[in-house]
Amino acid sequence: MKIEKTAYIVAAGVAACLLYSCATIGSPSGGAIDKDPPIFVGSNPAPNTLNFKGNKVELNFDEVVTLVDQSEKVMYSPVPRETPRLTVLGRKVLVEFRDTMKPGTTYSIDFANCIQDNNENNPIENFAFAFSTGDTIDTLQVSGMVLRARDLEPMQQVLVGIHSNLEDSAFTKLQFDRVARTNDRGQFTIRNLKPGRYRIYALDDVDRDYKFVRTEDMAFLLDTIIPGAYSEATMDTVFTKSLVVDTVVEGVHTVFTPNDILLSMSNEGYVSQYLHTYERPDYNRIYIKFSAHSDTLPGISIIEPVVRTDNDWYVLQKSEYNDSLFYWITDTALAHCDSIRISLNYLRTDTTEQLSYTTDSLYVNVKNAYKRQLEKSRKDEAKRLEALTKEYDNKMERLRKRAEERKDERDTVKAEMDARADSLEYANIRRTWVKDSLARIPYYDFKLVSGGTVEVDAALEFEVNEPVDSIVMAGFHLWKQYEDTLWEEVVVPDLVLKEPFEIMKWSMPVKWEPGATYKVRVDSMSVYGIYGLPNKTIEQEFRVKGLEEYANLYLNVSPVSGPAFVELLNTGDAVQRTATVESDGYAVFNNVLPGEYYARIVLDSNGNGEWDTGNFAEHRQPEEVYYYPKKISLKENWDIEQSWNIYEVPVDMQKPEAIKKNKPEKKKWEENPNYGMPSDEEDDIYDEGPAIYTGNKYTDYQQLNR
Repeated sequence: MKIEKTAYIVAAGVAACLLYSCATIGSPSGGAIDKDPPIFVGSNPAPNTLNFKGNKVELNFDEVVTLVDQSEKVMYSPVPRETPRLTVLGRKVLVEFRDTMKPGTTYSIDFANCIQDNNENNPIENFAFAFSTGDTIDTLQVSGMVLRARDLEPMQQVLVGIHSNLEDSAFTKLQFDRVARTNDRGQFTIRNLKPGRYRIYALDDVDRDYKFVRTEDMAFLLDTIIPGAYSEATMDTVFTKSLVVDTVVEGVHTVFTPNDILLSMSNEGYVSQYLHTYERPDYNRIYIKFSAHSDTLPGISIIEPVVRTDNDWYVLQKSEYNDSLFYWITDTALAHCDSIRISLNYLRTDTTEQLSYTTDSLYVNVKNAYKRQLEKSRKDEAKRLEALTKEYDNKMERLRKRAEERKDERDTVKAEMDARADSLEYANIRRTWVKDSLARIPYYDFKLVSGGTVEVDAALEFEVNEPVDSIVMAGFHLWKQYEDTLWEEVVVPDLVLKEPFEIMKWSMPVKWEPGATYKVRVDSMSVYGIYGLPNKTIEQEFRVKGLEEYANLYLNVSPVSGPAFVELLNTGDAVQRTATVESDGYAVFNNVLPGEYYARIVLDSNGNGEWDTGNFAEHRQPEEVYYYPKKISLKENWDIEQSWNIYEVPVDMQKPEAIKKNKPEKKKWEENPNYGMPSDEEDDIYDEGPAIYTGNKYTDYQQLNR
């Protein structure tokens, strides 16, 4: 059997079905489940029809079919002004175009895998159909893959399009000439192209206008692409269901180029700047939230009521990028006002998408919910005091009655002892009453958040519930234990902010002795908040982990010529540690907790120590990211050195499957090998025929040796 291939694929599904039918093994007795996709048996018009005059296409299959996610998966080129009507009638799929057909144009319909059989939802993969309203049909195609730049996740169901207009403005102002959508592996093929020169883009087209706006995820190549094709002789292998070679046939296949386009998708992070939220959650705070990051703080002043000093009425708590701001009101008279009118001068995006200053006059009133909560607290306190008073009166009345009953007591010794006991009980009741009835003394909520075990490289960490006014380091004490019961006082480093922008979290960077036991004490009145309250005494004992409880990892990375850093990831693909790649090529992770890890490297082209996204207007690609393709197992008291050539494995195959989130959908029998089979039978294995050559590097040859 010799398989011949035409110079182009007008309907990938057609070729797939024909080749498939040559090698399919009949279902054995016993009622094995149906794993075969529907077979395309014909159409009106026929594939590749020229001079088509109608507006309807009818596709016929060998069994009843259904469409799954057709609104998301089916793509039409050129892009129609009005979406064609797509219906299913038993074994037929009908497509009705609502636009007037353009003369001399090749039309293609890419169904992806949305056509499936009605029983087991077996899809026809990569099924496409083409026809022309002119004398010729365009035949070239390009293919590749779209990966998310930051973590190499395959981008599923995103738009990929080409423009023959090579100007940058085409991406933002014109609809694509021809389009495709990525499959569940991030792969794409744009079919039926004319010879010529193109620019290619990927787009998460949220507004479905086939044009880029700055808030959408996108990818682009600056270099133009020129579609081409060449023939290549191959040997196709057909296997039996027991995976024994059945037939080896020679074939000549068309390879379309380029077939290895890699598009790295990112988001510019552009957000229009505007005032998102302003509120007063309680009496002593004003909250301002902006829609986007900013390098400039707004100007704020009080209009009503008048304050004595405009600059001293607040302490600012802010986020790293000045988009979330808390103004802690330190002026007590101002804090007791239910309503405050402020003037806010800030940067806002205008209609030309430029930042300009604007000033708003805003009323910030205490939230009613907070008022209700405060009133409830007051009522609860009043009820508590009322209950205490009632209990006190009852106890005193009981003592009085007992004293009355002892007046006629003849045993004077017993009467005297009872009276003495009553006197002691009275004193105890009185003391308890005084203690419980007094208003609770408020303290500054300054607390130690480090636990009973401290990592060898970690600092002691503290948190507060309001900004700090003053710290007296003489009230901080630290002791190290030696000889079991003896303690030696050690030098206490100054308390510092954990992050320069975060005033509510503090740390004490102690240089620990691995494996030692320490005790910390913070005396009362060592730390004061902005409202004059002191802290309560804190005392805690803890142990520092020993070096033998850690592992050390040394990654020898090559070839890296510029700034770069390696991120150590957990099994959820989240960053745990970061290390710079030094001039000798090593990224060193000391004192790492034992466990399973993964790693990725960022080629930090601008040397700022963080990954930077792409920008289309600036022609700037996102910084390159590569994954170490294997899991890294770290054990206690181990040193591991590993060489890593970041280009050794193709980038689309680098990210380990275990941490990949965007995975292909599994068929029912892939999720459960015994699906549809009696419990005492094994699932039969079926040969699915020779590989189908589509000219796509990412799909061809991958299943040749099933």
